[in-house]
Amino acid sequence: MIGTDTAAENGIRGSEPLNGQASASGRGLGSLFGRSYPLNRFLWASYAMYFLGGMTSVFFGAIMPELLSHYHTTYTSGGFLILLQSIGFVIGVPITASCMKRYHYRFILSGSALAVAVAQMGILCLPRFLWVELLVVLNGIGASALETAVASYVMELFAGRRAIFMSRLEVAFGVGALSMPAMASGLIAAHGWRFCPLLVGGLAFVLAMVWGSISVPLQSITVAEGQMDARTAAPPVFQGRVSKYSVLMLFLVMIFVYVGFESSLNSFLPSIFTAYLKARPYLASLSSSAFWIAMVGGRLAIGWIVRRVSYERYLFGSLVVGLVFIFLLTQSRDPWVSYLTVCGLGLSMSAVYSITMVYANHTFPGMERMVTSAVTAFAGVGGAVFPAVIGYAMDHFLPNQVLWMMLAFVAVLLILFLIICGCLHVIRERHVATGV
Repeated sequence: MIGTDTAAENGIRGSEPLNGQASASGRGLGSLFGRSYPLNRFLWASYAMYFLGGMTSVFFGAIMPELLSHYHTTYTSGGFLILLQSIGFVIGVPITASCMKRYHYRFILSGSALAVAVAQMGILCLPRFLWVELLVVLNGIGASALETAVASYVMELFAGRRAIFMSRLEVAFGVGALSMPAMASGLIAAHGWRFCPLLVGGLAFVLAMVWGSISVPLQSITVAEGQMDARTAAPPVFQGRVSKYSVLMLFLVMIFVYVGFESSLNSFLPSIFTAYLKARPYLASLSSSAFWIAMVGGRLAIGWIVRRVSYERYLFGSLVVGLVFIFLLTQSRDPWVSYLTVCGLGLSMSAVYSITMVYANHTFPGMERMVTSAVTAFAGVGGAVFPAVIGYAMDHFLPNQVLWMMLAFVAVLLILFLIICGCLHVIRERHVATGV
């Protein structure tokens, strides 16, 4: 943990003293948001970074028709752009992990925001399509870097309250993902779609400047008077590397499947509503909005829920309820009932990603940076692979069959989670037996 290691060992150089000194001696939420002004700025800048991440995640989808029309190209090229952004996202994870071992956090966070700003300002100029493709990769690298770094630092800073703060980051991400299409829609209506990159790039540039002025000592705040996450079983004591990394791989596969499922739902839910429920296109598009509004609402509630429910119980309940709602979606033929099931699905699955990441970090104490980086990388790969699979299925199978595929994804998630719980239980029992 950063609270016990030296700054050099953790790649944190030149951390200045914090006014008010909210550190491992701990003071609670009143300190964090009142007297501890630098840490307050750190948190709000982190939320803004995740808001930026949400905007970048849906940016190209929001302006895709206009962008392709400008370049006189096809949706195949548009799909290739999305793939390139995913490739950039995956490339950005090891780059960020390497930089975090060597450089000050301000350099990493300012650099990631600046990468997004440069990419967006380049796209604003509408260069040749080849340059757009290269800028898309850079945009993906910057988005990956900011999410990986922010999540890693929050995991290290707030031991015992990780789920609470990760839920707030996820809320910011969801609000960004909701806001970008609305802002793009207004600019498109005003025939100014080409200025959409200015919104994203401008925010990214401001954040790059903000991070250059923030200074907090990155040491774990392990004692606090404020609300903590609910008590979860103590981390297991692994007897060897094989068992440790086998469990970690199960967590990573779970993230891979979940993000793939969520990305597929985001990409093809309107198409499913159109083809399966015969909904009108403008009504079908509302299905994605309903899903994201429910996701944001669920994430707003997670900070309260995780103070009362352990990580294991939350994930089990969330996956079971999500399985029920996706099953109801396969059975419903009424659009309005389906909207309700989509909202239920969004609420139930709203924090699976963040709580799984938190639970993985809790299971492997002292490995926060490696675990968070690996989780982010597998999320990027899942977000690229699964939509391609579902896209192929949409062309070759019936919409109802595609929904059953998605139900199978959620069932696999539940099975993986139960296997993880079973493995951890066995490891703990063996440790107790050995100790006795």
